[in-house]
Amino acid sequence: MPVKLRGSVDGPGSYPPRCTLKCGECKPCNPVHVPVPPGHPVIAEYYPEAWRCKCGNMLFMP
Repeated sequence: MPVKLRGSVDGPGSYPPRCTLKCGECKPCNPVHVPVPPGHPVIAEYYPEAWRCKCGNMLFMP
């Protein structure tokens, strides 16, 4: 059985970031997995999914 060490977000890869103060004045600011589109390399992104902080329909870097 998988063990959740931090947060309550499930998904592949590393642990979710702490999104406190990452979305500016927008609330709530929650960690989400987003796909990294093939053919669009993103510096420091090794996996095909990455963590971002989301508020409404906007995404922010953690």
